[in-house]
Amino acid sequence: MKNIVLVSALAVCVSVTSAAAEGLYAGAALTALQADNDGFEIETTNLTAIVGYEVSQTFAVEGEFSFPIEEDEISGVDVKLNTAALFAKASFPISPDFSAYGRIGFMNLEVEASSGGESADEDETGLALGAGAEYAMSSTVAIRADATFADIDDVDVTAVSIGAVFSF
Repeated sequence: MKNIVLVSALAVCVSVTSAAAEGLYAGAALTALQADNDGFEIETTNLTAIVGYEVSQTFAVEGEFSFPIEEDEISGVDVKLNTAALFAKASFPISPDFSAYGRIGFMNLEVEASSGGESADEDETGLALGAGAEYAMSSTVAIRADATFADIDDVDVTAVSIGAVFSF
């Protein structure tokens, strides 16, 4: 009887922990974004909006949209980089408050150029991989840092971000 009570109590604790880890989250990050095509580099500073759903303590689905708050200028041409991405995210808890994670998914890169009233844009999609770490400051607020790399139509994309996410 004592074992049944102990196992039942353990099962309740595990299910409460799992339920607390699941759910919708959203956040924002400041991102240094770089696109390199055979030595031709474009660098922008972007604001990234993050929305995700934590299926379990170790797995989430995450989407991002990034738009420039500081664009690049190359030979008098203003250049902007926008991204949209969808990831599967695997988290690896290291302590109750700290976890490392890896992500794999797809990223769409849009390059916009404008000069003298004329503008042009082009976008492509490719495979993206990332890794990062997250520190829970409370049960609803976490800070995070990550790096994401993508190869999109012969363009090497690097995004390094620091931000915060809020669980609902």
